[in-house]
Amino acid sequence: MKTIALFVLLLGCTLAYSQSLPIDFESLTTQDFVDFDGGVASVIANPHMNGSNTSENVAQIVRSDGAIWAGSKIFLSENLDFTTDNILSMKVYTTAPVGTVVKLKLEGDANTERDVTTTVSGEWETLSWDFTGEPRLYNTLVFMFDFGQVGDGSETSTFLFDDIEQLYGGKQIDWPVTFEDEEVNYTTTDFGGNISALVADPENPTNTVVQVIKTNEAATWSGTTIGTPAGFATPLPLSLTEARMTVRVWSPESGTPIRLKVEDSNDPTHTCETETNTTVGGEWEVIEFDFLNQAPGTELLSIGVERGWIFNMASIFMDFGTEGAAVGAKTYYFDEVRFGNQVLGTSQIYGHELNVFPNPSLNSWTITNSADDIIEKIAIYKPDGQIVLSKNPRSSKVVIPARDLVPGLYFAKIWLAGKIAFQQLVRM
Repeated sequence: MKTIALFVLLLGCTLAYSQSLPIDFESLTTQDFVDFDGGVASVIANPHMNGSNTSENVAQIVRSDGAIWAGSKIFLSENLDFTTDNILSMKVYTTAPVGTVVKLKLEGDANTERDVTTTVSGEWETLSWDFTGEPRLYNTLVFMFDFGQVGDGSETSTFLFDDIEQLYGGKQIDWPVTFEDEEVNYTTTDFGGNISALVADPENPTNTVVQVIKTNEAATWSGTTIGTPAGFATPLPLSLTEARMTVRVWSPESGTPIRLKVEDSNDPTHTCETETNTTVGGEWEVIEFDFLNQAPGTELLSIGVERGWIFNMASIFMDFGTEGAAVGAKTYYFDEVRFGNQVLGTSQIYGHELNVFPNPSLNSWTITNSADDIIEKIAIYKPDGQIVLSKNPRSSKVVIPARDLVPGLYFAKIWLAGKIAFQQLVRM
């Protein structure tokens, strides 16, 4: 009997381990789910065959008592590859309140998870989870609806979902951040009660910005990560000689404390934070953040630099230190996230068109500017802030040797017309 039971168990695991994306529940059955801790999944006829989902069958999870993480999972036949298709999307229907957390966890040789919140109630919507930068280690989809709450088996603890797909979500975000490149994935990541979205600038409809609503339920530390949990494609070259970032901000009131935090996307203990206040209300202003002036109770930038920490992710906190319940929901906007004195745009810097060629390069880079102004100084840095080369050319055309450098990413700090600009360089 033990042998038969073991055979049945192994057969069940083998059958459950046969799914691949996309999944639309027209062929899957209830037996393809593995429930846990109070979640009960099944495949049913679509009771809301309207809107964006007219499929005949959908999946349903009912949460009754159990744990705050109650849910169900589906095993896949092979590991997910996020090299190109970095987004998992799924149609969801719930009558739970807007803002209900839907956690999608991936398991396998390692675990990772992402949270999104619902934006409608009583109708179908498509939700997306961004897994940019994740390794090919996961072969299990874990669904946890209304994460953080204990279900009661009612209608608001019942969730329908369908059409799980893997999609291309654009290139990984990198600085400077303009929110204008159609090929870049500008997904932002909220926490602590914030709700953010890409919107048209309310003062300039041709410009795209991020709107941040600090809700009534927002915590004192509510914020928005500028990008996905994978962070920037290029680490910020923060150092003890260049530790500034700027962000263009719109706040409804002057004197609002705005905090900026940088960290390692792979190690949340490696952080540095700084804070400043808005000086105007109801209009845009560019705010400078100096990480040499760290926020009280946070780590010194010098510690991170000395230990070789990588800073490749940034989060912004509007009205830091104030609960949403104390002041009510408020709306903020931000745009143009840049490092140092870097001016945004592909090549226009302080009215000068910088040309760098070839880039990537094996032997050398040539840097010129359209106005023929004198380039006073150039310093080349590694991503960790270590300087590897410095020149005072006093010329409008500069050749930077590359042959003796180790292949990889570098940064040129350029003193031009009394300003400082930054340019990424790639050594092949």
